[in-house]
Amino acid sequence: MNALFLKSFTAFVFGCILFLLISFTIYRKSYFYQKARAKAQGEEEPSKKSLLVTLFIMALMVLSLGGFNLWVLAGGERSILYLFLLNLGLITSLSLFDALVIDILLLLVWRPSILNLPAGQPTREYMKRHIQIQFTKGWIFKLPMALIGAVIGLLLNRFLFVS
Repeated sequence: MNALFLKSFTAFVFGCILFLLISFTIYRKSYFYQKARAKAQGEEEPSKKSLLVTLFIMALMVLSLGGFNLWVLAGGERSILYLFLLNLGLITSLSLFDALVIDILLLLVWRPSILNLPAGQPTREYMKRHIQIQFTKGWIFKLPMALIGAVIGLLLNRFLFVS
């Protein structure tokens, strides 16, 4: 089987696991989660500390993309455009996993008690809006993350494997 396909599939599986872990642990402290919760409960805006949690999550994702790119580069040289497009494919597939499995299946349909979700929250309307934003305005975050991940992968490859 194609080595790139296997690496991409492995990265996807690990990304799904990472998304699940983040979604039900530290994501609840993030700015976007806290903002949505505050709005639903009529409370004040989230603290600035929640922005740091959000930045940490984004940094973790970008570094994961950089590590994935370094792994891909072990098979030879690739252009930044190649890695950028590869990252976009991985990010898009992980966004689909997030929307279909986490947002719809786990949060709306199954709602396992271990998640301690408030009654009636999230609503179908809220999740529909959330998913629409994820695949529209979300590209404002996804495109730079894909590019920065590609740059990190290339830089790590050059610094670690200099001949």
